[in-house]
Amino acid sequence: MWLEVKLVISIISWVFIAIVLSQIILLNFLLGFLLIVAIGLAVLSDMLIGYQIKHNHADKLIDPCPANKELGIMFTLTGLIDFLWVKKAPHGKREFVYNGQEASYINNGDYPIHSINGNYGSIVHESYDENLNMFEVKAAEKIAEEHQSDDIKEIYERIKQLESKEGETE
Repeated sequence: MWLEVKLVISIISWVFIAIVLSQIILLNFLLGFLLIVAIGLAVLSDMLIGYQIKHNHADKLIDPCPANKELGIMFTLTGLIDFLWVKKAPHGKREFVYNGQEASYINNGDYPIHSINGNYGSIVHESYDENLNMFEVKAAEKIAEEHQSDDIKEIYERIKQLESKEGETE
């Protein structure tokens, strides 16, 4: 939405500049040429910034969410953070298309977020089917530090071993 507003304002300003300064073209060819170059550079810069905003999904942080959608901040397995507009479905389900594949997760509402522009949403990880609760993520990081491992399967095995030892001692 804001990109479209920027585009309309820019077009109107270019037209006004061209009308007012077209008289200069009649008087001096060099100034007319410089005017055309300046307008071309303004157009090019607007195109580049618009492309970057759309390409990097920054429009999700600028524009309000469409009806029946919310902001999804997704962490991928490669460490990429991506911004999505996810469709709301019944029972907290959120549906979206990512890399051409249909995907979904459950937003159970235990860690809601909102962006500066007022969009509400949730944080999700590519390999997890529910929204992330950042308090639980921090607790999992502390457990990983205590067990000196980043391998989740190894941590679970160590926790099971500790639980079984505690059960035997009781």
